[in-house]
Formats: sequence, C-alpha cells, structure tokens
Amino acid sequence: MVGECLHTLKIRKWVKNMLCAFCNQDTKVLESRVVEDTMRRRRECLTCNNRFTTYERAVFNLLVEKKDGRQEKFEIKKLQGSINLALGKSDQDILHSISQKIYQKVLRRKRNPVTTKNIGKLVLQELKKRDKLAYLRFASIHKEIEDPSQLTQEINLLA
Repeated sequence: MVGECLHTLKIRKWVKNMLCAFCNQDTKVLESRVVEDTMRRRRECLTCNNRFTTYERAVFNLLVEKKDGRQEKFEIKKLQGSINLALGKSDQDILHSISQKIYQKVLRRKRNPVTTKNIGKLVLQELKKRDKLAYLRFASIHKEIEDPSQLTQEINLLA
C-alpha cells in the first residue's frame, strides 16, 4: 500500500491544485489516507475555510493486443468473465481477488499493449494456485488443447 501511496503522490505533481467545490479557490490537504485502491484526502479551502473530501484513483489506459494483431481497451470485466467460466460457480470475492492480482501484475510489467498470451499465462499461474480443475479448463482453451495426450501432459504438470 505504501508503494501505491507514493506512486499516487508522484502522479499528483502533474495535476493542478484542487479547487474548492464552493468558491473555486485553492485548497490545502488536511489529511490523506489510502482506502482500498483510492487515495482519500480531506481538504480545506484557503479562502472560505469550507472542508470537503476527495477520492483519487489512478487511471491507466491499458491496451490488449489480440492474436490477430487488433488492439482493444483492457477490461477487467472480460478478464473476470473468462476466469468465472473456468471456475464455474464460485464466490465473487475469489473472482475479484484473482482478477485484481492479475491486473496488478499486468501493471507492474509496464508494457502497453499487453498481449492476450501474457494475460493468459498470468491467469494460469493464479488458477494453478487456487483450483486445479479450473486451471485445466482455462488451459484447454488458452493453450488450444485438442489432443487428449496434450491434456494428459497438462494433468501431469499439476501432479
């Protein structure tokens, strides 16, 4: 969390000062804290002394490069849909947790666009830790397994 906080503060240097919601003048930050994936700031206007709270979240314009070379915007809902198919009926907290871990790993790679192949590898890593059967379901699609002997090799990798 501290790294995320510092990252957000570095981004903050590029943004103009926050203006008061009431009188449109400069404000000062009274306190800041990280809440989940956002930065919560309590602010006070330097002119009218009104106080208010802002929530800041970094936005990344990640692109995904498909197998055919097309690029499209990274959507975590699509990632969650693929993982959900592999997991079957699963708890939404587990689904959210896995997809967030993968999203964080994609961001840490600092590459844009990211290929579907790389995303698939990250999904397989997470599923291998959590659910072996889900791993096999996802691997059969991601690795385009059509031959039963290839599936047997994947099963042996899990053992």
